[in-house]
Amino acid sequence: MATREERPLFSFGIIADVQYGDLDDAMNFTQTKWRHYRNALYLLREAVQHWKEENRIQFVLQLGDIIDGFNTRRKNSENALRDVLQEFDGVPFAVHHIWGNHEFYNFSRNYLMNSPLFTAQENATDVEEVVKKEADAAYYDFSPYKGYRFVVLDNYDVSMCGIGRDKDSPQYKEAEKILRQVNKNEELNSPEGLVGVDRRFVMFNGGMGEEQLQWLRETLEVARQQGEKVVVSGHVPVHPNSCYVMCLLWNYQDVLKILQDFSDIVLAYFSGHDHGGGYHYDSGNEIHHVTLPGVIEVPPGSNAFGTVDVFSDRLVMHGVGQLESRVMK
Repeated sequence: MATREERPLFSFGIIADVQYGDLDDAMNFTQTKWRHYRNALYLLREAVQHWKEENRIQFVLQLGDIIDGFNTRRKNSENALRDVLQEFDGVPFAVHHIWGNHEFYNFSRNYLMNSPLFTAQENATDVEEVVKKEADAAYYDFSPYKGYRFVVLDNYDVSMCGIGRDKDSPQYKEAEKILRQVNKNEELNSPEGLVGVDRRFVMFNGGMGEEQLQWLRETLEVARQQGEKVVVSGHVPVHPNSCYVMCLLWNYQDVLKILQDFSDIVLAYFSGHDHGGGYHYDSGNEIHHVTLPGVIEVPPGSNAFGTVDVFSDRLVMHGVGQLESRVMK
């Protein structure tokens, strides 16, 4: 009788919403949970040390919001970014950084494109030669192991968030049009008066433009032709059952449709943004939607990160602290 393989094909680390700042603890915007800004750096350090001691991961998916937006009020954004990135100095694995809303509270898109948080260029693959992208695109794909492709999305491609997009840019104007059609509040970060999934139409979320959606379709088609399995990741969740609805991507239906059209090769979608975390198995399409808890709201004494082992028939997530372990077939 054949036995199940014991060693994974490869492994990767995963973490979300560190939101570090040299700031005293404070309540979140809903006044429901404490945010531990300084402690977040220690938890990131603990995660990196854990992965180094495990000595088996090929890369880390850092799912965005690595520093907190309050840093910009104290003009401390660059120092905070330096502090968190120092934790990855000399690590024996790659780090893939995804951009969330807090990146854009601190930095312009142009700044990020020229910073260590822009990991698209250094990880470009042969598929990039087949599928063209916008000049300032932060979305990309990479292949860590033969037969597997990881797709990293830019969920704030269409956005009014922070200083990310210039107010004269087509993407900013499109974002403003989308928001104001649904959200009639003067404060566009308020969901007051919005019901159900419409509560996602707030300024701290974003959307993906048609060029990126087309790139995603074409990249998945190339992966299908090459017989590859695919894992997709972004800062913002795309399934309403995997998160609090106020944390959904504006045009989540467009992304879901594409993932479901390629359900024969797409295994999972990993995201952050909703600090409470979440999980949903789209059983009709056999796609796992995993939303990681936010490190920033983890109290001292716990943590929220994990290591994912990839086998030929399953993903096994080994969670630490508030990230639940699970087997995803």
